[in-house]
Amino acid sequence: MKRRGIRGWALSAVLAALIAPSVARSQDLGDVGSQLTVLEGQTAQIGQLATSAASGAARQGPNYQERFADAELLYRLRDYARSAVLFTDIVENYANTPAFPQGLYLLGDALFQAGDRYGARTRFRQVLDHANEPVFRPFVQRALGRLIEIEIALGANDEESSRRVEEYFRRLGQIPPSEIEAQTTYTRGKFLFLRGTPDLDGARQAFEAIPATAPLYPQARYFLGAILTVRQQYPEAIEAFQRVSQLEADGPEQQRVIDLSILAVGRLQVERESFDAAIESYQRIGRNSSYFDRALFEQAWAYIKLGDAIRAERALEILAISAPDSPLIPEGKLLWGNLLLRTGRFQRAQQVFQEVRDQFGPIYQQITQATDRANPELYFRELIRSNLQVFDASSFLPAQALAWVRQEGGLDNSMRVISDLNTCRTYVREATDLIDRLNAALNAPSRSHVFQDLGRARQRVWQVLNRSSQLRESVALAMDRGADAGNVDLQGIISQRRALAAQIGRLPTDDDGLRRRDRQADNELQTLSQTLQRNQQRVDGLEAMVVAIERYLADPSHQSATLDRTTLQTELSQQRAALQQYRDRVTNIRRMISAARSQIGPGDPRYAHDVEVRAQVRDLVAREVAALRAAGRLPAEAEGLLARLDRLDQGIEEADGRINTLVDQRVLVITTQVREEESRVAGFRERLGALEREAEDVVGNLIQQQFRQVRLQFYQIVMRADLGLVDVAWEEREEHNNRARLLAEEQNREISALNDEFSEVVEGASAADAQQLSGPRQANPDAATAATPAPGQTPAPTPAPAPTPGVTPPPTTPQGATQGPGQ
Repeated sequence: MKRRGIRGWALSAVLAALIAPSVARSQDLGDVGSQLTVLEGQTAQIGQLATSAASGAARQGPNYQERFADAELLYRLRDYARSAVLFTDIVENYANTPAFPQGLYLLGDALFQAGDRYGARTRFRQVLDHANEPVFRPFVQRALGRLIEIEIALGANDEESSRRVEEYFRRLGQIPPSEIEAQTTYTRGKFLFLRGTPDLDGARQAFEAIPATAPLYPQARYFLGAILTVRQQYPEAIEAFQRVSQLEADGPEQQRVIDLSILAVGRLQVERESFDAAIESYQRIGRNSSYFDRALFEQAWAYIKLGDAIRAERALEILAISAPDSPLIPEGKLLWGNLLLRTGRFQRAQQVFQEVRDQFGPIYQQITQATDRANPELYFRELIRSNLQVFDASSFLPAQALAWVRQEGGLDNSMRVISDLNTCRTYVREATDLIDRLNAALNAPSRSHVFQDLGRARQRVWQVLNRSSQLRESVALAMDRGADAGNVDLQGIISQRRALAAQIGRLPTDDDGLRRRDRQADNELQTLSQTLQRNQQRVDGLEAMVVAIERYLADPSHQSATLDRTTLQTELSQQRAALQQYRDRVTNIRRMISAARSQIGPGDPRYAHDVEVRAQVRDLVAREVAALRAAGRLPAEAEGLLARLDRLDQGIEEADGRINTLVDQRVLVITTQVREEESRVAGFRERLGALEREAEDVVGNLIQQQFRQVRLQFYQIVMRADLGLVDVAWEEREEHNNRARLLAEEQNREISALNDEFSEVVEGASAADAQQLSGPRQANPDAATAATPAPGQTPAPTPAPAPTPGVTPPPTTPQGATQGPGQ
């Protein structure tokens, strides 16, 4: 019994060992079958996606609501230029949507805020063209107010401008007063006050209608004070400006109005000769105010009119220290020097005048060199041409001269023209870059991701194909158990397939896997971009060094006879050319990186490698199946699963083919549009070039005139400084002469006093000697008679007394009595 039991146990173990692989294989293949069923359902869904995309049911790109939200966000962030681009797209392509009315008005306002007055005027007029439509009613009066502001900004006073404004006012009159906004009322009053023949009563009524809660309330109250000033009602005007100055500022614009009101109070007090009150008003301007330098300058004049030269000097000294770049510095220093001259502090006055001479003399010489060239017109055209890319006035104009030119306002207009051209150039460059990126994306193997719905369908296709390959590998692993170990060819096939198993296992089969793969590629490009940015910074640093050297050479105060300027300028030109080459290379590499980013997705080189791996595995599995079938070792269940996998692959590839066909159709449409836009951009680029050439002439001539005006102003500053130095020298000479005259007069007085005293001593001594000599002779009357000369006779000279030994007799006439000082 025991032997039979052992034999039975051994037989059971053998049977279990034989049956176990088939059971495990059945369980593995069962899991593959269930997963394959899921993939077949996903394939059907992909087919439905392709069908819906073909019928146009799928949404392509963001709708107008998303575009409007993006444009409005940029508008609220005050990125008016970019918001105008999106609003233009809405106005031109979504005119039949509810976003059109507000989009049209916001487009005009974005252009207005960006400084494009003419473009804004065109859009606001389009709003007025739809004024009878109820949806445009909330924007009509705003558009009218902006149109009036544009007429004020353009400063047109011709008949056509007046006719347009009258038409705007007529249309405003048709709106009920209760619906008129404060902005529109303020604009109306501002126009009535600033036009050629002011309507002060109408302006006053408009400004008084602004409620205290409106943001423009301080501005309106300021204009009321200005109206009273024009009518020379100074006490009432002072009271009006004081009320404005007592308001709480809500933002920098209102603070600016409050500061202007304080200045207005000071000026009116000076006009009324209330200098103490004026000074008190000027002192209310804070140090952080943009009008602090103006307040100090006018405060100094108030002190002068008050007769307090010391405090006037103190105010001007504070001005020179606190605002060294102020355009009032030349006038302030010259006034300061004259005050020092009047108070007799000649050395300090000479120092101040010399500072003005040293500070502005080189600037005058530099501007003179620019305007006195043989061909100044050509010079200024070249100057504008070289600064069209980045118009930096400080590169060819000193800081003090730049402040003067900006104070005149002409340079700002010129810079605005160049800035507009730069903006247009930026738009053209961005459009060109966008076209290049679109062409790169549309011509790339991964172009399906350009379209959201088709890109999503293509991702699903890729996931199913990758999972199908993994299931095929699982079926092959189950078949490996029945392979003949002695079949060398079959084992070679299995070895090759298993070598690819790791790559098959890493294929992405869900959304997370695809995102990780795309993120990895984007990170690699980001690393390249960061390296490129560091090189860009190095190029910027080198260019900054070149600019610094050029400015050093252009400064007249840095003249040196030992410096070979010609050689240095040649080397700087070579360095600039090299820097431009580096910039071009950086730009090209950045474009390549941007194009590579647009090509990330199913179909890029990494996915192409996936196709190769899947094809190799499929071919190896097919060869293994053929070998097992020939040996009679192919499991029927595995053969059925492989047949299902083949049908699955065929179905998903057919769906992928339909998706690719749809992609090609859409790409063809977009490519046509891109080519049209490319043609338009080329036209814009050509027109921009013509405008730049025109700007070189117009702006160059304008800059030349401004240079001449600034040259005259700096000539007057330098001349007045020189006159101040001459006045100091003259006053010092006069003071020296006066001091010398006083000293001479004092010396003459002292000499005269000494002469008088000496004469008295001499006369006293002579009288005593005469008395001593005449005493004995009086006793002999005959001798006295003999000493008296007869009429007509010359008396005999009186003999001089005998000199006392050791004593020098004094002269008969004092030597200093008949000589002037210094003789």
